[in-house]
Amino acid sequence: MTPHASLLLLIALGAPVGASAEPTPSVAAIVRSKEWKVVRTPNKEEEFIGDVRYKAGPTMLTADWALFKHEPQTWQAKGHVGLEHRLRSGDLVQGFGQRADYDQKTQKGSLTNGDALLRFKRTPPAGEPDLGEGRRLDWQGRERVSLDGEVHLWGPRLEAWAQRAVREGTLLTLSGDRPVLHLLQGDWTGAVKADTITAVERPETISADGKTQGWLQFHDDIRKLAR
Repeated sequence: MTPHASLLLLIALGAPVGASAEPTPSVAAIVRSKEWKVVRTPNKEEEFIGDVRYKAGPTMLTADWALFKHEPQTWQAKGHVGLEHRLRSGDLVQGFGQRADYDQKTQKGSLTNGDALLRFKRTPPAGEPDLGEGRRLDWQGRERVSLDGEVHLWGPRLEAWAQRAVREGTLLTLSGDRPVLHLLQGDWTGAVKADTITAVERPETISADGKTQGWLQFHDDIRKLAR
């Protein structure tokens, strides 16, 4: 399941950063914008206006506007928000919305898109990308990412539907509104519908709980699941 679970935004803005108009030697982070305003009292804040571009290691954020509050160490970004994260594998994961919030102390973040669905894209070094959409993305560091509301993931390897998708480490869990997972590539393919579906990267396994329906195909053999 390795190619699929990572679609749920390993973007995760996980690297701690420091807001600065110039790169600093202690933190590999750069923030650029057309305008830059600093408020020092009562608490220091830095406001970035127009064509905001934040880069820290493999992560990049773009937006129309961003605000960094020094005391709580929180970020807000609004307007045409784009998030990119380059994985060690070389895969590029991208997310697009209208507002992002991130707390450097807790490493919690969120991405929303107003009344519209969020859009996601995961492009491997070779091959076609995986795509996805949902209402709200939340992450905690690099280990936990959740996507809520009208979740739809699709690509050359799989297609899935759910109300909630959670990725913790190597485990992907689909739940809410009878989720469906359809595997399109691999040593075996199949589809399953249940109350909850979990997929583990290694070993490649799928578990389905609650009124399970579906099928699996190993080469030319089709085995129906219990109904």
